[in-house]
Amino acid sequence: MQPYPNLWLVCIITLLSFPVFAQQQVTGKVVAADNANETLIGASVLSKATKNVANTDDRGSYSIAATATDTLVFTYLGFATKEVYVNGKSVIDVSLTPDQQVLDEVVVVGYGTQKKINLTGSVSAIASKDLENRPITQASQALSGLTSGVVVSQTSGRPGNDGASITIRGQGSYGAGGSPLVILDGIAVSLNDVDPNNIKSISVLKDAASAAIYGSRAANGVIIIETKRGQAGTMQVNYNSYAGFQSAVALPDFLDSAGYAAMRNEANANMGQAASYTDADIEKFRNQSDPDNYPNVPHLKNLLNSGSGFQTNHNLTFMGGNEKTRYLFSTTYLEQNGLVAKNDYKKYNFMLNVDSKIKENLTLKVNLMGYTSETNEPIQSEGDMMSIIGYAVREGPIYAGRKSDGTYGYQDNYSPEAWVDSNSFKKGTNKNFLGSGELAWQPIEGLTLSGKAGYNLFSFYDKNYLAEVQFDQYKTIGPNNLNVYSGQGTQVTLQALATYTKTIKDHSFTLLGGASQEKYSDWSLNGYRRNFPNNLLSELNAASAEGMTTSGSASEWAIRSYFGRLNYSFGNKYLFEANIRTDGTSRFPSEGRWGVFPSFSGGWIVSEESFLKDKLSWLQTFKLRASWGKLGNQNVGSYPYQNRVSLGQNYSFGGALLPGAAVTTTSNSDITWESTATTDFGLDANFFDGKLGLVADFFNKKTSGVLYGVTTSSVLGMGTSPVNVGGVKNTGFEVALNYSQQIGNLKIGISPNFSYIKNEVTELSSGLSEDINSNLFVGQPIGVIYGYVADGLFVNQDDVSTYPSQPYAAEPGLVRYKDISGPDGVPDGKVDATYDRKVIGNTMPKYTYGLNLTANYRGFDFATLLQGLGGYDKQLSSYQAYAFYNGGQIQQWQADNRWTEANPDRNASYPKLTSLNGGSGTTMTSTYWLRNASFLRVKNIQIGYTLPDSLVKDKLKMSRLRFYIGGQNVLSFNHFYKGWDPEMGGGNFYPITKTYTLGLNASF
Repeated sequence: MQPYPNLWLVCIITLLSFPVFAQQQVTGKVVAADNANETLIGASVLSKATKNVANTDDRGSYSIAATATDTLVFTYLGFATKEVYVNGKSVIDVSLTPDQQVLDEVVVVGYGTQKKINLTGSVSAIASKDLENRPITQASQALSGLTSGVVVSQTSGRPGNDGASITIRGQGSYGAGGSPLVILDGIAVSLNDVDPNNIKSISVLKDAASAAIYGSRAANGVIIIETKRGQAGTMQVNYNSYAGFQSAVALPDFLDSAGYAAMRNEANANMGQAASYTDADIEKFRNQSDPDNYPNVPHLKNLLNSGSGFQTNHNLTFMGGNEKTRYLFSTTYLEQNGLVAKNDYKKYNFMLNVDSKIKENLTLKVNLMGYTSETNEPIQSEGDMMSIIGYAVREGPIYAGRKSDGTYGYQDNYSPEAWVDSNSFKKGTNKNFLGSGELAWQPIEGLTLSGKAGYNLFSFYDKNYLAEVQFDQYKTIGPNNLNVYSGQGTQVTLQALATYTKTIKDHSFTLLGGASQEKYSDWSLNGYRRNFPNNLLSELNAASAEGMTTSGSASEWAIRSYFGRLNYSFGNKYLFEANIRTDGTSRFPSEGRWGVFPSFSGGWIVSEESFLKDKLSWLQTFKLRASWGKLGNQNVGSYPYQNRVSLGQNYSFGGALLPGAAVTTTSNSDITWESTATTDFGLDANFFDGKLGLVADFFNKKTSGVLYGVTTSSVLGMGTSPVNVGGVKNTGFEVALNYSQQIGNLKIGISPNFSYIKNEVTELSSGLSEDINSNLFVGQPIGVIYGYVADGLFVNQDDVSTYPSQPYAAEPGLVRYKDISGPDGVPDGKVDATYDRKVIGNTMPKYTYGLNLTANYRGFDFATLLQGLGGYDKQLSSYQAYAFYNGGQIQQWQADNRWTEANPDRNASYPKLTSLNGGSGTTMTSTYWLRNASFLRVKNIQIGYTLPDSLVKDKLKMSRLRFYIGGQNVLSFNHFYKGWDPEMGGGNFYPITKTYTLGLNASF
């Protein structure tokens, strides 16, 4: 028995209580170091020992409980963090230094960087942190919802082909391509060739002032991507990984076989035909007593659940170096298994970036990157995997899948189950390598001379093997056959730059001059054979030579450019920039080969004026911008001005078929650039010590000389090359806000953006006001929907008899179209295609919007991204929109909302049931089938937790360890057709997918 047990207890309690007894109250004030009169309101004060947190009040004062040996941590947005040792003091006043990294934030622009405060053009910047840990399989998906003025539309979730289309500030042409130019570390590339894991920053050049330095290829905007680079110090190893599963965002709800049969009988009755199914048949469909002969098979649902949908991504990065040489090596593996069996995509990426300081004034940058990818898909006799999905939409539940005896049910030549089970396949392999080197020399202070060379090599090899498939004893699809496609291409880039920067008192200027040249070439081959001895051999030589075919092609183009830029600043208040570029391209004839593209812009930092500076404590920066410039577009094919001779124009002579050649397209020797003139007015502002940022722009973009394939009579006997005859205008405004706040240990960020874009065709060829075949109308957006105006449904025969005559055999329950005009310009009692159709919809989104929300609290982090498009319409057709179309299915919403004699609702959402086809009167393009395609999507949501340093660094000997869960495309809000996503493409399709993931970030 120990003596004095209570004494030990008292000692233990005293020791445990000591920190509490030793606490004292510390007070003080927090001010800005560069202005002692500027108190910092809401600054955070943290006690390391007690974990107490306090915030400064409206006088910059604080009060916090701390120990005598404590350390206080002072933080404030836009200022450098500061730690102060208490050392027994009760009053501690602190001055925080502005974080120069925030104040001197730079943005990547054409052929260089600029301080964000000095920008006079419209440039949006996106950092890697905005992309991290999202399950992005293609880099084109990365911009979705993150920046104003940019329409990003992903129409498919097809593995390996799920990239998004990007339009910057409206579609500027209806003839030449509308995609933006993409620059990766100074080299023009395809956006989806970039591994999202390697992106450091993305800059979107939206106006002519920022994009004119790229001249003839910048009319549709420019996206500049800068990859990550190494940092000096000991080697750092980063591992980022996620795994998850995909499923369709939306799928239609079809009736089961019993419901299908009942509705089929009703449709027959509506057409005066006998019933297709007896009550006994319907009961067998319902009770499934004979599933082979009376099946109930949801073909589309089964098909899109036959694959695992598993997706995973692993990225491993090594970086380090010293003051002389820095390096970063990154490798990535992406695996994406589709919703359909036998469909997958695998991609292997690598990147090596090396920066070497050869001498004090001589540096070398080397960038090497590449990937190899493989896509596998099932195919069928009349198309690829998407056509299998499309026909699964058509095939009703009354057709069996795989029967008990191993045969297959089918409709015509289609059986999704048989084609997926067969040995048919499509296998595509792509390889890409991009290498570049840049040598920069500074002979004198302020002057940098540099040269860059880049080499891009890419190749593809695709095999499409169609096996002979026996559905049952009565139906065999064949013969088996193989198509092989292969090709290769190169692009060589050479650049030379000279940059000179000088500051003389209040005058600062930078001069840039340069030249560049690109040469592109490619070739492709195709071979076809059929009648293989079995379905196990899939090489060309194994098949019969009878009926075999071969073909090949090649193309090349080149462009040479000279360019320059002047940046001038006076007193850090008045900014001016001028760009000029001249391009010569092989795509155009010598007379119109060269184009000159200038731009001018100015900025006024009003907040630096004496009448405003230091007068408004809540205003930090306020800048006005204005710009004008002219850009070009050359994306019209390789040889539009030449008389091209097409081979394969075989002809009969003397009873034999002989090979021939002919000119099949007229040339245009006067073809030249499309020209786009853009005017932009903008403002940039920061408020409340940088917590709130605002960027707003108004723009007017006019394209003239649109390269357009004029519609001609078939009597000509040839196609036509594009001619410079059209015009397009895009006007609009965009606003982006950014709000950040720290409240104790809680940090929040809110970044909404909104854009309005009005697109308008201003000119067509030869003074025409419309080209109906191309859906082009002067005064209307590109790609409008042209059709009839529906006036509900006919309710009875008297309604049919008294209403204006229709362009089809109208009946009660079918769509009635309005008589809106006639030969004399007024309604004439007859609805026809000439006088009674009009523009009824617009496929070009008018609005884009996005919202990025972030929060961090004591190791936990949360982020969500909302994205949407608005102000546009879509119309589905064929099997997706119409019940029993060409023998197709019926959806639940069609059955629930159909017109019937018992309920003759003029405003029913679906007409009476009949058999429909492409020539049916009710399926003509009209407002009846039009739907608002606007949507708001929860593009990404993520919750993570970073383990504390005491565990990670001290025990695990790591730098960082974070776990997270996330979702992509998790929710969508719209008023589109039920079961269909408005962003998805029509016709044969692959559904957009939602993905749920579990991931980790580890650093060593």
